[in-house]
Amino acid sequence: MPSIANITLKIDPALQANRKRKVSVSYTLRFTPAEELAGSVFEERVQLRGDDPIFDNDRGTPLLTGFVKATPNNVSRTLTKMVSQSVLDEDGDTIILGVPIAVLRDELYARVTLKPFHPGNAQGDSNVVKGQFGPGA
Repeated sequence: MPSIANITLKIDPALQANRKRKVSVSYTLRFTPAEELAGSVFEERVQLRGDDPIFDNDRGTPLLTGFVKATPNNVSRTLTKMVSQSVLDEDGDTIILGVPIAVLRDELYARVTLKPFHPGNAQGDSNVVKGQFGPGA
């Protein structure tokens, strides 16, 4: 199985005019020699998650979904996206008439997942053609 190392999440504290913040995730992928020789392909996903005592939850659309092929060298990734304040505000502040009443601290982390890709069968159907095609036509 490949390994994922040095995962780092950074969130720019400056709120942009469009109520978004710059979010960056960097990490390193390492593959085994067997995966390299086989040319293994993995589904790659990076998801922001809220860190809470009872359960952690995904914070919206993944930052990245794609595929990566095993290579002999480490694969270093850095991705940066603008993420809305509502996605990052995972514990929800209470604001009444524009006045913050309860400002809760948000706890976020990035989860990087590699899942072996297994190609499946594909099938498609054409349109239906109606007519008389037998010997009595």
